[in-house]
Amino acid sequence: MRCDVAVVGAGAAGIAAAVAAASAGLRVVLIEREGFVGGLASSAMVGTLCGLYYRSLGEARYAVRGFARRFAAQLERASGTKPVRGMEGLYFLPYEVNTFHREAVRSLQRHDVHLRLQSLVAGMECENRSIVRLTVHAPVVDGTIEPAAVIDCTGEARVSRLAGSLCLPVSSRQADAFVFRVAGVPDLPESALALTLIRALQRGIERNGLDRDCERLSIVPGSVMHGSALFKLGLPGAADPARAGLTARARSHEIVQALRDCDPALATLRIVAMAPRVGMRSGPRPRGLTVLDEAAVLECAKPDEGVAIGAWPVEYWGEGRKPEMRYFPLDDHYLIPAPALVSRDFDNLFFAGRGFSATEMAMASARVIGTCLGTGYAAGRLAAAQVAQGDWRDGIEVVRRQQVLPP
Repeated sequence: MRCDVAVVGAGAAGIAAAVAAASAGLRVVLIEREGFVGGLASSAMVGTLCGLYYRSLGEARYAVRGFARRFAAQLERASGTKPVRGMEGLYFLPYEVNTFHREAVRSLQRHDVHLRLQSLVAGMECENRSIVRLTVHAPVVDGTIEPAAVIDCTGEARVSRLAGSLCLPVSSRQADAFVFRVAGVPDLPESALALTLIRALQRGIERNGLDRDCERLSIVPGSVMHGSALFKLGLPGAADPARAGLTARARSHEIVQALRDCDPALATLRIVAMAPRVGMRSGPRPRGLTVLDEAAVLECAKPDEGVAIGAWPVEYWGEGRKPEMRYFPLDDHYLIPAPALVSRDFDNLFFAGRGFSATEMAMASARVIGTCLGTGYAAGRLAAAQVAQGDWRDGIEVVRRQQVLPP
């Protein structure tokens, strides 16, 4: 099968990349190993869309533009939610997982993106600094795809690693998280509910022998509604997602039972849904023509080649119960440079999402869904320029006009 652009990974970045390339008039194939789209926004039940708005002491105000803002507006209308203000002036948009999936599918259908689900890119062939063929394993029949350009949105640098390209060195790894939905939640303000949980957890650790790692339980902000809420359990030091998921599922049941035993107000809690996958914040990152670093984030750098807006602070989840936060000024943003989305080793390989060329601390800001939508769209347009004009740089000003520069 031949195509202009093959996008690998149908998370937020992959969806945006596919839409961007298709809207440029190209034939696009979106390859996803799961049986659904949305990536961790769907499978890890993230529940909040961060990185859309400026950190502000006033009302919520969009930082992102273009496709990211349009998709967020569609999601807000479909979910019936509004931006929620959290700590330090941070705003985020709660969403329902099924609604996110539905709106993503609609966007892909409107742009005639050819979607291949339950398909895993297992190999490739390269010639003269170009990827010329992808080998795809699928349940019914395996096959090959011959793309003019490839965009890796897997979050794990899968394409680069299969091609033998070196990834950036990893000096640290952020903690993963596991989300599950609980019903029977008492009718309390979210802050009071959080305090009730903390006190009950302490009693559970003291009386029921709960592991102290259970203190990493928190409520997903904005998720408390109609007697249910999303609970998030931090998983420090998890290296194997499959094993971490099994451990998290067992521990979630232990936690809920302890909460029921330790506080009468929580006696009706019950788990009604669990995320299919652990939410991974870290992963291998490919080497691009440049590397976004923490200094550029905190200084709100705005290079002339900036193609995507980053508005979320550095949120690094380490060994503590809470993340390490590093903020840049209120009502400001940084720009992600186009060369950070372009492979150093292959002329037709691009990347986006939580797996582009960035340091761990920089990615602790850029990995949020709102920013992933922006880097995905930018990578799609850069790849389209590479296919149509033979030089991805020809797409920079197009992207900047669409999602960076003021109207």
